[in-house]
Amino acid sequence: MIAPYLTYGWFPVGIIKSHPNVKYEYKRKEKICVIGALNSEYFIYAFTDWLNGDVFKVFLQRLVYKFGKLVAVIDQGPYHTSADMQKFYQENKEHLHIVYFPSYSPELDPIEQSWRAAKKWLAIRYWENKRELKRQLITAFEEGITMVPIYEYLRT
Repeated sequence: MIAPYLTYGWFPVGIIKSHPNVKYEYKRKEKICVIGALNSEYFIYAFTDWLNGDVFKVFLQRLVYKFGKLVAVIDQGPYHTSADMQKFYQENKEHLHIVYFPSYSPELDPIEQSWRAAKKWLAIRYWENKRELKRQLITAFEEGITMVPIYEYLRT
């Protein structure tokens, strides 16, 4: 789930409490979950109501279908490392190879930079509801806002 943060803003000089406020009543059922994958040419994403192993399996199958063979470098989140997922990886080892980032090392994962860019994009955009938030995210993804130089990033 993406929680936006304000990166900068413009306000009248000398007026106390001039910061604009936009009231948005967040409801837990209105959350937007996004799962994403990144390579040097593509940022592939999917919206979902919930993130779990089943959703991740479908996403990996989509990637394998698109690319044929896949090496996925992922974090060690619970739905990446479960026994059910280990079985799935084994059953699909002909087309899928999984490599894990070290535990507690989000700074090594280029997709985290993509999420940071998406949050920065959202911080200066306005939306009133879930549908408009989703539209803003799609715009960011489609305009390449979330692309990072993955190979340069992994070499450093």
